[in-house]
Amino acid sequence: MSYARYLLRRAAFAVLSAYLVVTITFFVIASTVRLRLQQRLALASWGGATEEELESIREGFVAARDLDTPMHERYVGWLVDVTTLDWGYSFAYGRPVIAVLDGRVQATLGYVLPGVAVAVLAGVLLGLFAALAKDGAFDWSVRLVAYALFGVPVFMFVIYLRYLSGEGIIPVGLGRWALATTAVAASLLAGQVRFARASALEQTGRAFVKMLRAKGADRLRLARHVLRNAAIPIVSLSMTELLAVLVLNIYIIEAVVGIPGLAEASLRAIRESDTALVIWTTLVVVFIGITGNFLQDVLYGSLDPRVRTETERQ
Repeated sequence: MSYARYLLRRAAFAVLSAYLVVTITFFVIASTVRLRLQQRLALASWGGATEEELESIREGFVAARDLDTPMHERYVGWLVDVTTLDWGYSFAYGRPVIAVLDGRVQATLGYVLPGVAVAVLAGVLLGLFAALAKDGAFDWSVRLVAYALFGVPVFMFVIYLRYLSGEGIIPVGLGRWALATTAVAASLLAGQVRFARASALEQTGRAFVKMLRAKGADRLRLARHVLRNAAIPIVSLSMTELLAVLVLNIYIIEAVVGIPGLAEASLRAIRESDTALVIWTTLVVVFIGITGNFLQDVLYGSLDPRVRTETERQ
């Protein structure tokens, strides 16, 4: 099997994963939407609504969510809509879904991408040089900072930054996007340091490192060779950690900082049982995750020629 066919198989698996997520999301929303209707009717009844008003609420709720249509027909319709990229209409915002997400996705990516870039770059470098200086002062300092970051919830980190900025300890007041970017970087940095250090330590005892040390190679040259050999496990572990942490943290960060992004729209859609918006906000996150995993497979072949060779032999 050629490497190109291997990538095509991975791409097909990514597409199937997307449809599986759509299926799960649809049935979760469909199974809870009636409960949401009962809650609304109970609140209206407690507020003194008449039978006519309750019936009006019920009819409006059912019509907006197309609940009169059998579930299997609605499910097939959603699969067709997803396949044809028909984004549908969000009744929570009273606008087409694509209009709701336009600007929100960019707002979320605007702090996520720089935060991830800073965390990965700083985490890999710190973990790598900490491994080369094992049990030294630099290694212990990096490990203590990483442990401290592990123990601070992301929302508390944002609150600390706001406090320090307001007290003048941080000289320049941080805007919302700067706060969010810093929070993303801090929440991911400790994991990147841990993975990079552990992967680099596995390489430092190997023969090629001992040979380089015997030849008098400086630390920068050692780091370059160690990183090349440790890249595969770093990429694998880092990608898994990044996706898992980001999916959770963007909801917390946007709620605490007040950024009108993708997570804020997703939370409102869940509260309102807005099926169209829930599915598409979920799919945006899924597409990012699937793209990340696909890039991980591509990087495997670039970082380790043995991956290409093994797939071509099969």
